[in-house]
Amino acid sequence: MTPGRPPSDTLAEAAVGAIGLLGAWGGVPWPVPNLGPTLALQAASPEQEASRPWNVLVGHAVGVTAGLLAVYATGARDAPPVAAAGVLVGARVAAAAVAIGIAMAAEALLRAQHPPAQATTLRGAVAPSVGGVFALGCGVLLAAFGEGVRRLVLRGRRRT
Repeated sequence: MTPGRPPSDTLAEAAVGAIGLLGAWGGVPWPVPNLGPTLALQAASPEQEASRPWNVLVGHAVGVTAGLLAVYATGARDAPPVAAAGVLVGARVAAAAVAIGIAMAAEALLRAQHPPAQATTLRGAVAPSVGGVFALGCGVLLAAFGEGVRRLVLRGRRRT
């Protein structure tokens, strides 16, 4: 632990580092950037409902699903993914807007609000691919590491 820094910062760094090493070892594109806010929330605000495993896992699953559904519902399936094309086309904007609406409504219905999952939702809407969905699905690993961080931070706060 670095003096002057909260232990939660060091724990979050260690979790991302471990996930990154596993990804490099397995040849999988981890950590996925839009999952970083999830780990930050779990480490900095472990007591919040949005930091709990149900919210994290369901929130990101809803995000991936909403993004893909919106791509098909708006006809953006044939529009170029933003990163590949280097341009944002109207169909992808429409897919992003629809995806956010679907995801927020579904999260509320399932009582699984997790604001960082909206980045997952947008990623699914603007750049869907089998590899991207797989990488996002690997967020389960991040959630598991994040839950460990969350519990350690909560335990440390109870002692003080």
